[in-house]
Amino acid sequence: MQKSLIGLGFTMALLCGASFVHAERETEMFIPIGQSPGLSDKLTIIGEVQAVSADGQTITVGTPSGSHGATLTERTKIWLDRSTVKLTNLYGSSSDVQIGRTVEIDYENHTPNGSARWIKVKITEP
Repeated sequence: MQKSLIGLGFTMALLCGASFVHAERETEMFIPIGQSPGLSDKLTIIGEVQAVSADGQTITVGTPSGSHGATLTERTKIWLDRSTVKLTNLYGSSSDVQIGRTVEIDYENHTPNGSARWIKVKITEP
């Protein structure tokens, strides 16, 4: 009986944690650059776009710790962070990742210089 209750408790804890992760992924686009709890500046990089390849599939970002690359794939989500102009964030595209813009990148498998899971682009004009 006690083992059953422990197993049930463990299962409930896993399910609750899984829904939190799913909810975080669904709301991530609405969190301003640098404010993602547990991610920003720990597992992500924040910096200024220094270069974009001709095909728009790779970018180089300058940060205080140096330059980092990122590859955009068909799975990469791009969001426009318009919080500084007090507008709702929107979905973007690779054409929004432009030299000089501030971005935050979360890498797949949290491996810097790899494929980007998502990129937030700071928009400073309405």
